[in-house]
Amino acid sequence: MKSLTARETQSVLVENRLDGPGKPGFAFRNPSSAIFYDWHAHPCHQITYARRGTTLIEGPDGHHLLPTAHAIWIPAETRHRTMIRNLDGVSIYFDPACFPHDHTEHIQTFPITTMVQEMLLHTLRWQPGSVEHTLIARSFYQTLSMLCMEQMQAKPDRLFTLPRATHPSIMRAMEAALASPGQANLPLALHHAGMSERSFRRHFHEETGMTWQDWMTQARLFHAANQLAEGRRVTEVAVDVGYASLSAFAKAFAKLMGVSPVRFRNLQM
Repeated sequence: MKSLTARETQSVLVENRLDGPGKPGFAFRNPSSAIFYDWHAHPCHQITYARRGTTLIEGPDGHHLLPTAHAIWIPAETRHRTMIRNLDGVSIYFDPACFPHDHTEHIQTFPITTMVQEMLLHTLRWQPGSVEHTLIARSFYQTLSMLCMEQMQAKPDRLFTLPRATHPSIMRAMEAALASPGQANLPLALHHAGMSERSFRRHFHEETGMTWQDWMTQARLFHAANQLAEGRRVTEVAVDVGYASLSAFAKAFAKLMGVSPVRFRNLQM
């Protein structure tokens, strides 16, 4: 995977005209190679659709997974960094002045209909800078923005989001767990946090709205999705993320992703 520095990431933003609003919007196809963009923000709202592949986005409130057949919303001026793995998709950028004002202020992954999927891909027919001067393109972007808002509002719960904490002790435990999710457990978390189990559980739930076990399960499955997107065998991934039982892994993965691990991996090919 190629990791870009902050300066290299900023150069990509300028090259793709992401340093300005771009009235009323523009789109470009995402790179298919594995790439890691450093922390950045841009003055446009962003919606990225993954036709195939998996992307992990880290924002102010936590980590967000973008799996196949979903889209992710990133509000303008939101600092984030992005890890792309074998993505076949498109990113559309909207001028905030031309976008519905009742949008959510946090990053959100949401499912989209087949019609909206095709519309998102259809934006590639217009070159950046040409939309403002083409009546049908302006109308198309306006309709697309409203349909995307409808899809987001239809699924207001935080799908595929792994919350971040602000408490330093909880943050240490989270960082250690994310570095090695397959080996993470509660005793290790308590060690890194330097807290009693009772205090840790109370602070953790206050910070994230989740139990430690639920958060850790989701962290393992996020890691598993990235591994499967690289084509690794399901049995290897299950062991790597800490599941002794293949059936338990498959059940937990399907509950979060909506498809079996095998089906998810095949969708990436």
